[in-house]
Amino acid sequence: MKALMRMFADRRDARLLDRFFARYQGRTLIVHQGLTLDWLEELLKLGGGGGHFRIDTRKPENRDSPVLWLAHHFILPLNLPLPVLCDVGPATIAIRHLHCAGRLCHPADIAWILEDMRVRARVHAALSRDSHRLVTRLGLAVGDNTYEMDLGG
Repeated sequence: MKALMRMFADRRDARLLDRFFARYQGRTLIVHQGLTLDWLEELLKLGGGGGHFRIDTRKPENRDSPVLWLAHHFILPLNLPLPVLCDVGPATIAIRHLHCAGRLCHPADIAWILEDMRVRARVHAALSRDSHRLVTRLGLAVGDNTYEMDLGG
């Protein structure tokens, strides 16, 4: 009976992963447990700032929502300081938290962080076609969240 239940859970997880990547590839997500109004206002003032999907994990898991399922079953168990920025590719997710020097970054820094994290993410996750699960590889240490700004020099 346990094996049968696991098989159904694996199929459901595979469907949710497929739906997640179909919907969010090429997008960025900010996974959080509440953002201050000031920080959110600053984010929305930026060109493209409203284009980041903001996923509040205080909402209970919804088995019909692939993004909430992924947040609750994959991102939260990573135990990174929230919020985290997720850059979603066709079958990959680069994840990096938005804290630097002991504080939450300014929303204007997200563009720099996004550029830097394509190489220096905290977690690189790739969809395994064989097992149809996310396979993770750790990148930079949680405390090393500095990013290089190209100041055009």
